[in-house]
Amino acid sequence: MTRPVSASILLLCAAAASAAKPNFVVFYADDLGYGDLGCYGHPMSDTPNVDKLASEGMKFANMYTSSPVCSPSRAGLLTGRYQTRSGVWPGVFVQYSQYGLPSNETTFASLLKTQGYQTAMVGKWHLGVGMNWEYIPTKHGFDSWTGIPYSHDMPDPNLCFYSPEGTPGLPCFPGTNPEPMHTTTPIYDEDMKMYRLTGQDSVQIPLFNGTADSMQIMQQPANLTTLDDWYNDAAVGFVKSAAKSGKPFLLYYAFQHTHHPDYAGRMFWNTTQRGMFGDSIKALDWSLGNVLDAVKESGVEDNTLVFFSSDNGPSLVRLQRGGNAGLLRCGKGTTWEGGQRVPGIIKWPGHVAAGVLTREIASTMDLFATMLQIVGVAPPSDRVYDSVDMSSFLFSADGKAAEGAAVRDYYFYLDKNIQGPENLNAIRWREWKVHYRTTGSHCPDDYFVPTCRGNYSSGILATPLLFNLHHDDGEHVPLDITQPMYKYIVDHITQLKVEFLASPGLFGPSQIHGTDLMSQPCCHASCKQGGDPTTLPQCCRTNPY
Repeated sequence: MTRPVSASILLLCAAAASAAKPNFVVFYADDLGYGDLGCYGHPMSDTPNVDKLASEGMKFANMYTSSPVCSPSRAGLLTGRYQTRSGVWPGVFVQYSQYGLPSNETTFASLLKTQGYQTAMVGKWHLGVGMNWEYIPTKHGFDSWTGIPYSHDMPDPNLCFYSPEGTPGLPCFPGTNPEPMHTTTPIYDEDMKMYRLTGQDSVQIPLFNGTADSMQIMQQPANLTTLDDWYNDAAVGFVKSAAKSGKPFLLYYAFQHTHHPDYAGRMFWNTTQRGMFGDSIKALDWSLGNVLDAVKESGVEDNTLVFFSSDNGPSLVRLQRGGNAGLLRCGKGTTWEGGQRVPGIIKWPGHVAAGVLTREIASTMDLFATMLQIVGVAPPSDRVYDSVDMSSFLFSADGKAAEGAAVRDYYFYLDKNIQGPENLNAIRWREWKVHYRTTGSHCPDDYFVPTCRGNYSSGILATPLLFNLHHDDGEHVPLDITQPMYKYIVDHITQLKVEFLASPGLFGPSQIHGTDLMSQPCCHASCKQGGDPTTLPQCCRTNPY
């Protein structure tokens, strides 16, 4: 069994990097569920480019995120460490958070830069901004960034859809005024029971663009009807420029799609049979396809590793405007499988077998160790990493690790609002998963599965639930506690729990607790000179709507 280890041990047996370092393109969707893609079984999703990527690469049956919500999941991806170690707990950063991902955390971008890589980020950051923008991507290893610093519902925008009548756009919430939007999605009362994060003291969503030396807010509020064009042009432009330079490159493209609220520009508005969510996922697929075309047309396809996944499961509270976890139970915010098991695809021609399904357990955190092994660089040795190198099965012909090879055969599920050790909700070991505590989240209080509801919590279970995920991915039938193997398996997994909770540095100082309305990003620095946060919403604007 492979467990969290120090950097020196993690990479002790790393092979020497090849002379021609590969490029990396990392796609990260938002709130995209296990069952949302065509290649993962959804019959109504228009995702030909993601489906093609899966057919040309390795698809993961058991890919997990480090958290069932946004900010901590992204911290895990970038640092190869559970989010609690870097202080990204509990919950997520908001637009007025004071802090962010600490500057002493090492991302795969910052490590690749030491090896001569060009690095760029496009899209959603959600790891803090700071009063002086000290936590944005260009402070964490990226040469450039075009994107929104958090979810695009902070606060909820007014306009989300292309207007055929020449107006700036159509409303995000047509439940209050559906005309002239003739959508295939039914209109419900209460705006589809969506949450609104509006507030009188909240600035509008900013669109950042620039480099470490020249960063600015281009739009505030960001125009969601043209946002896909901004992101697509930045990603494609970077790939073409970087490939032309002849130097290796890293592109981290974190989509806003398919997070609430759905949005779609001219090319995608009202074009799918899956309604507004379908339009949103089609836009994601279009831009992903354009980036992959740019990689191919630039002549670097064979030397580019492409990774695709999602930050967490689907937001079921959005009902038909949310995603789908497929056969898995519940969704975003929960430590049921639907909250943290997500789509996963890796393509690298000539290295990763095409059209293969791997059933090995993996995590988005594992991209960190795998990248570093490929390039031949070690991370700082002064901290514990939770990332496990995937090479043992990633480079095999059948997606299976050889007997005795190092693989991840465990996974720890931390509550979205973890407060301490008691919120280690569940653990997977091989096919077995133990729940010590279950909660619902991001789901209506009248949802048809009671354990998914936002108002549900079991508390600490006197008798843990045990499921065989090879037989029961949906976690419907727990093992009978009178079965002889129940005690053996639960005891073994509980020992893993004890060891994990004892690992050094598991809980770093929380970076999420601090808030300050004056920390909100503003397109005009002069707006903050008076020190009055109530003036910011009207002053911090570049656009009239």
